[in-house]
Formats: sequence, structure tokens, C-alpha cells
Amino acid sequence: MSDQNVSTEPSAIDLAIAKAKARKAARAAGGETEVVASTKAAKQPKAEKVVDLEKLAAKELKLAERAAAKFERDAARDIKRQAKLDERKPANLTKVERAESKLPKLSDAASFAFNQLTLNHTSADLATMALHIQHFNRANATQRAATTKLTVGNDVRITGGDPRYVGMIGTVAKAQRIRCYVTVEGLNKDVYLFTSDVEVLDADVCEATGTEG
Repeated sequence: MSDQNVSTEPSAIDLAIAKAKARKAARAAGGETEVVASTKAAKQPKAEKVVDLEKLAAKELKLAERAAAKFERDAARDIKRQAKLDERKPANLTKVERAESKLPKLSDAASFAFNQLTLNHTSADLATMALHIQHFNRANATQRAATTKLTVGNDVRITGGDPRYVGMIGTVAKAQRIRCYVTVEGLNKDVYLFTSDVEVLDADVCEATGTEG
């Protein structure tokens, strides 16, 4: 058989083999693409977060300033609220407190006795005892005054009577049988007392106090 009679066209088998090879190559190429794609799509681990110390310090400072400001606001509000409560205090109570502030100071013994009385007795008992004490003082002063002799011009120290004047030094301006008037420097008017509510000062005391004996 002559070579010229051999066909140069690919046979059906050759075409099938070529297609099979092409499909295999395509599958191989596609697999590699999927592997590369899946690798790129894989989630990359996050880099470790670096703590910014300056930002952290600024944040802490801001929180501390807010807390301090809140404390100041709360304190100011409490002071204002207390001031309002004080303003609502009954007027009569204010007068009582003012009168108490003007009372003379008790000695230790008198303070102890006062506390015992106020703790163990009713208001009615205390009011009654106060009247009895006043009467006792008045009667005792009257009795002692009957035997006390004063002369106008005597320098004296006030020892009884109105507690506001106790301890002051003055001069007898007028002397009666049981009463006297004492002039005290700085007072607008003479103090009216029992003669037993003053003691005559001797020359040394007068000299020490700057009064004339």
C-alpha cells in the first residue's frame, strides 16, 4: 500500500484522547488555583496588640478628674441642702440657742450636779427646783446683806447677782441698807445689787487693778 493512501486526519480515537488530556490538564490547573485561592482566603492571625502607655495614663487621669469633679458637686449639693435645712429651723429654737450661748460657764462640780439633775428628773421637777434655788439665793443674799456695810466710793468686785456682771470690778455709787449701785467702767448704767453680792477690795487689789482705793 502506497504512503500516499494513508490518511493524515486524526482519527476519532486520537480526538478523544486529546480531549481527555485537555480535561485532565484543566482539572489540574483548576485545583492549583483553588489551593492558592483558599490559602489567600484563610484568615490571617492578628498581630499582637501593643499597649499604648501614654493613652492608658491619659484615660486613667480623665477618669480620676471626673470622679473628683463628681465628689465636689456632691459635697456642694450636701452643703447647700444642709443650709436650707438650717434656714428652716424654727425661730423660737434659734432664740433658745442664742440664750444658751450667753449663759455663764458652770464649774466642774456644778456641771456634774446639773447633768445629774437633768438626767434624773422631769421638766416639772427641774422648773420647781429652779424656783427654789432662786429663792434660796435671794434669801441668803438678803440675810448677808443686812450685816454688810458699804460706803460710797468703795472699790468692789461683783460676786453675785446677774451672772453677766460676776467678776467685774467697780466703785460703789450708792449704798442703801441691803442694796447698792456699782459703777463699772464700760457699762452704760450702774449695776443694782445686794450689798452681799460684792466684796470690798483692799488697797493692794485696787492698785493691781488700776482702781483708786
